[in-house]
Amino acid sequence: MHSLIVKTGALGDVVRTSYFAKSLKDTLGSSLRLSWFTAPASADLLRLNPHIDDLWFEFAHAQPFRFDRIYSLDDERSIIDGVMGLDSAALTGAVLQAGSPAYTDDAAEWFDMGLISRLGKLRADELKKANRRSHAEIFRSMFKVEDVKPHFYLDEACRAWAQDQLPNRSSARIGINPYSGGRWPSKELRPPELRRLIASLLGGAAPFATEPNIVLIGAGPDYSKNLALAAELNSRRVAAVCTDKSVQHLAAVVGGLDYLITSDSLALHLAVAQNVPFTAFFSPTSAAEIDDWGIGTKLISTADDYCSYRKDADNTSITAERILEAVAKNPRIRPGRAP
Repeated sequence: MHSLIVKTGALGDVVRTSYFAKSLKDTLGSSLRLSWFTAPASADLLRLNPHIDDLWFEFAHAQPFRFDRIYSLDDERSIIDGVMGLDSAALTGAVLQAGSPAYTDDAAEWFDMGLISRLGKLRADELKKANRRSHAEIFRSMFKVEDVKPHFYLDEACRAWAQDQLPNRSSARIGINPYSGGRWPSKELRPPELRRLIASLLGGAAPFATEPNIVLIGAGPDYSKNLALAAELNSRRVAAVCTDKSVQHLAAVVGGLDYLITSDSLALHLAVAQNVPFTAFFSPTSAAEIDDWGIGTKLISTADDYCSYRKDADNTSITAERILEAVAKNPRIRPGRAP
């Protein structure tokens, strides 16, 4: 058999969809050839996965083949057009019908909540807010597999680099990923609450070992913000780490943490994939959709526009106090001890 997964972004979605490569091999047999079409920016997230046989960035690479099934998981018109130009016996996910984006019935649970929902945007938004099924639960049905487990295949050179960048393990390494690159302001932790959170952690008012080390995570302009904040706080226990070189470098930093406090972001998915306990906060996006896998707790906005997917959603209820309360509920936490 030869199957093709078409998933280009967002990066966190690529990470959590990659779990299913092994599940498909386990279900359909090791003789399955599994190809993946993605964007070059996602290559580092997939290139070391031993269950993916081909990694393609142009549809021309896929055109010589006839696939037993294509999983078309993006809703962008250009991607759907590319999928429709391929030869396959069966297709699950986004397609063209009468020249317009649509989707197959076996993918309706996911796409009914999305931008190309056949039910219209209003109903799609209602379904997103009402949904209580996680991404893994929905995609298990779509891929027709029984079991899936998170995993990430890390470049060992990046792991070694991260250990040199991170603080000494004599104290807990607590990562904070407070920003979202400016694209989703309502995903970000507001500056006063970020400062209160760090002060509380440094002051010992949290269920970690005494004197934890705070690692501020963010790329590009977020790294610049983190650098400025670390300089302002002027504490030997607060450091900003630059992960601009690649997403593998980001993954290595996240994998070297004892705990992560984060927005709904790529860092969150990399923590899940590497079994790093976490607390994540949610304002514009759905918390129910995120699997906690028994290692995470989730903090949800109490505002009326929670899960509205608005970039300016009200995030004032995401406070340092509530974050620390959510951290304390994590099953990996023991009072006074690092996770």
